Amino acid sequence: MAYYVVLISTLLLDYAFGISLMDSRNYDWEIYKTTEHTPFHKRDKNNMLIDVRENTVHFTGTKYSTKKSSVKVYADTSKITNGDLVKITWENPNPNDFDMIAIYTPPSREVQDYLDYRYVSETTNESGDKSNGYFTEALYNMRADYELRYLSIDEKQTATVRATFRISFPDNEPMHGHIAVTEKPGEMRVMWGSARSDKPRVKFSTSPDMSHARSVAATTTTYTADDLCGARANVTSPIMYQDPGFFHTATLKDLKPGVRYYYSYGTDKQSSAVASFVGAPWPDSNVTETVLAGYGDMGAYYPPYNGDSVGAEPVTRGLEADLRDGKVDFVLHFGDLSYARGRGYIWDQFMTQMTWLSERVPYMVGVGNHEYDHVSGGAKDPSGAEGQGFHPMWGNYGEDGGGECGVPTAHRYVAPGNGNKVFWYSFDYGLVHVVMYSSEHDFTYGSRQFRWIEQDLKSVDRTKTPWIIATSHRPMYTSQSVMSDHIVGRHMRLNLEELFYRYKVNLHLSGHYHSYESTCSVLGGDCVAPGRGTVYVVVGTAGKFLDPQKYWDYPWSKYQLADKYGYQRIRANRTHMHVEFVVVPEMEVEDVIEIPLWQDNETF
Repeated sequence: MAYYVVLISTLLLDYAFGISLMDSRNYDWEIYKTTEHTPFHKRDKNNMLIDVRENTVHFTGTKYSTKKSSVKVYADTSKITNGDLVKITWENPNPNDFDMIAIYTPPSREVQDYLDYRYVSETTNESGDKSNGYFTEALYNMRADYELRYLSIDEKQTATVRATFRISFPDNEPMHGHIAVTEKPGEMRVMWGSARSDKPRVKFSTSPDMSHARSVAATTTTYTADDLCGARANVTSPIMYQDPGFFHTATLKDLKPGVRYYYSYGTDKQSSAVASFVGAPWPDSNVTETVLAGYGDMGAYYPPYNGDSVGAEPVTRGLEADLRDGKVDFVLHFGDLSYARGRGYIWDQFMTQMTWLSERVPYMVGVGNHEYDHVSGGAKDPSGAEGQGFHPMWGNYGEDGGGECGVPTAHRYVAPGNGNKVFWYSFDYGLVHVVMYSSEHDFTYGSRQFRWIEQDLKSVDRTKTPWIIATSHRPMYTSQSVMSDHIVGRHMRLNLEELFYRYKVNLHLSGHYHSYESTCSVLGGDCVAPGRGTVYVVVGTAGKFLDPQKYWDYPWSKYQLADKYGYQRIRANRTHMHVEFVVVPEMEVEDVIEIPLWQDNETF
């Protein structure tokens, strides 16, 4: 009881303190305006990202040229695979300053409905001859061919198509492969996407040459614009909803721990390259060490120009290097995955960038505000939340999901079946029990999610998994000076901290803030001896722009870093958990936390 009295008292003080603080702060809020990058992540002459909402050229009329012309547009290849870099060249003896190369997918789209474009005057010309130029783009398979069109724009803003060029992908190319553990030992779930559902399956073997391979049929789902909760997500457009194709899931069973399995996914006509993973350890196996990585708030990077998620590429490369060195068994990504927010092309870019990693180790995800939060269309919410989701009067929950309400995430990522889909669930891996819960759903005392968390923690066998890691998108402990999020964290503490103490949660990971912060072993806002409280870490540094807010002075905040990207690397044995923050691209360790096994709880 004393714990709640203290926490409620400090919460009331925070409200009062926060009102005066918010009145006195003088931040430049312009830096918080979120740029939604164009499909090509274009930048202006000042190297600032161009917002897709400001990337529209309105044509007063459109037509196709019927005259024989010396104007050309072409690429260095007409057949590519997902994510390939393509050099695009144009030729025109008399180009107009506003002529452009526009790109369309599918090719049947009207002239106004381009995916993106570049003005010919802004392309590269190495000879000084203004009659030609080139540029390079990464083209992602959006389950249809591409068409390049040279558009001549006259003084009346009439667009004339002067030349075209078609680029195609392999038919029904399997893409975006990723794996995840299930709620059962000896299983691994394989997921991917493609243009059609045509007897999808996974083949797997213990031999690199796939000899004696077993085949497992996959189940298939998809979603339409009508399945999404609101705009932008449910507006059909090249830069909003575009047919996502089909999502396939196959569960491989009877796997042995520590054995390397080779697999490919797709159909008998079109299959992926062979990838491999190591069978997850069983809970009762003689495991001596478990290694994992964790982070939030990544987003999609874009070669060759990069985008607003400038840290996503070095973080991804760092994780890939750790995997090659045997330093990661699985990955936790606790919310704000792609930052698509209703723009389908961003999902395609994000899923592609993660494929090499997520094909090889279990990639376990949770939802953040940018996957889920919505204020309309609640009946379509796949999490089953009441009304329009979780909007307590003390919260700052809005419509950050861009109308998606978790639908694209839930179709792409199938989670262990012991909770509520991808929204909250748990799993065992080696020495660690992981609880991935949702700060975007009702977590208050007695709620559906609260009851599930309590039951899950109560059922953990600490002789098999001596360590418990809990994750949420929003942090319970943060000292960065944004009062609205600070209040949400206080309410999380009010409802969940005693539960985590009772069931001896060792480590809590979160994101939301695009920065890094770690605490002491803490309980009720006070530092306690190691092994007598939970350590809380904010690691929202996986790619999206970094948050520059200052920090308030709290004794429980032990390490703060707001100017570097990176991820958490965790190594657990049977006596200690070694936690370190790895900054990229340097791959240097900035913060180290040693967590001992939990000591007996005291009454408070």
